[in-house]
Amino acid sequence: MGQTITNYNPLNYKYRIIIFDGERHDRGLLALALRSAAPNLEILEAESALEIAHHVSTGTVDALIADPGATFADLLGLVEQIRKRTPQSLFWLFSSQSTKPSAHECVSHGVDGRTDKTSAGFLNLPTALLERLRVTHDLRSRFPLDADTVFSGAFAIPACLIAKTGNILAVNRELEQILERPRYELIERPFDQLLAEPERQDEWRRRFMAASERWEFAAMLRVNSRQLTAAITANPLTDLMSAQGLWAVNVLDVTRLLQSGVASGTSASENELDTVLYAVSHDLQAPLNSLVSHARTLAETAQLKDPEARSAVDEIGALTGRMQRMLDGMLQVASVRANQHEPEVVNLDTVVQDAIANLRSEIVETGARIERTVLPTLLINRQQMVQVVQNLIANALKFRSKRTPHIRISAEETGDAVRMLVEDNGIGIDPKDIGRIFGMFQRLHSEREYPGIGVGLAICRQIVRAHGGDLFVESVAGRGACFIIEFRGAALRSVITTGPRNGVSA
Repeated sequence: MGQTITNYNPLNYKYRIIIFDGERHDRGLLALALRSAAPNLEILEAESALEIAHHVSTGTVDALIADPGATFADLLGLVEQIRKRTPQSLFWLFSSQSTKPSAHECVSHGVDGRTDKTSAGFLNLPTALLERLRVTHDLRSRFPLDADTVFSGAFAIPACLIAKTGNILAVNRELEQILERPRYELIERPFDQLLAEPERQDEWRRRFMAASERWEFAAMLRVNSRQLTAAITANPLTDLMSAQGLWAVNVLDVTRLLQSGVASGTSASENELDTVLYAVSHDLQAPLNSLVSHARTLAETAQLKDPEARSAVDEIGALTGRMQRMLDGMLQVASVRANQHEPEVVNLDTVVQDAIANLRSEIVETGARIERTVLPTLLINRQQMVQVVQNLIANALKFRSKRTPHIRISAEETGDAVRMLVEDNGIGIDPKDIGRIFGMFQRLHSEREYPGIGVGLAICRQIVRAHGGDLFVESVAGRGACFIIEFRGAALRSVITTGPRNGVSA
């Protein structure tokens, strides 16, 4: 986990800074500017990689300021060695326009800052560097373990720390990579500026200012070369009532999953399905295993006597469990098409009976009344359709109002389709949110209000669309909802009866 700074006092801590530059006069001028800004500094000059290595061997390094010229790639290896000893060490580029690396070259290499080597640069760099050092060490003094995981990239999940103001304080390499931006372009900017859509920026700000516990958000992010859809989780690390309130934010790239058509319900080829399964198993399972491993290591360390550190480790454990449930949900969605069995002639009455039997305890507990008419017989995958109906009934029981739940299941025919309707008298859905509820990890309520991860309806829609039909909803907030399963095409070839009969109660 790297070396931990103890008894840090920002008033007397002596920063140790290396200046690497082949120009002796430039090194001297920058050293003078730094000492003028803060006399209590230990400035170490170096004009070769060997001298940097020597300085590193003699103690911790708080910052490396470098004009790498043509040796940028070689310098990165030394930076890695520095950060093995001191994970929070800053890496700052100070070079002319003709020699400085591009922003693209800096991505994922932990370049914390970049200043042009000009007259103004000599004056501005000390102030910018010392402020960043102050923020970095303040974070480590408050969260010695968690800060290491962010700065060293120990957890292979894109992440950042956000201040109560909404500004980014720290990022890891994985976030740099998916955003295709070096951290010096991200740190100190408001997080909402990363969101591509103005209306989502407004919603993020409203929710961020009002939130007091973990919450989820989905949005398009600004990326240079491609469009990125992200599932975002925000977790409070400190008392948000204090001026130093702090959030840890994880960003999960779900673009490939959504573009494949699995989550949206469009047709997907076998190759596309293979891509999704690979993305799920590789991009999510590996970092999840890393989280579990590091959480176990943190839990066993003696430093966890600190209440804040213990709280942070407990939060990691909770997040790990939630991520596993999210992964399981995505695997369910991705496997719908892969696990298609030969359809069979099935009476939907028996499907509803099975779903009700599976939910018997919840129905009894809520006192729900389920009314149903006789349903048609169709050519379907029986087990998958039980899953759909069971999910819709379970949602009606979960999102109930103060009234006793009343669920009505019926069928109707149109010119070229048969519809199965599941109606309830629950809390309903605001029409503006109807488009969201079938997306992966889309939730309209907090987990404390209604537990779940928001994949059930995505799975149901995928199953129905795999049958050649569709699933949609009609609802008004406060007046219940009516979910409609519409069967078309192949499922109708074996319709035996759709004639309505008198209602039957479960």
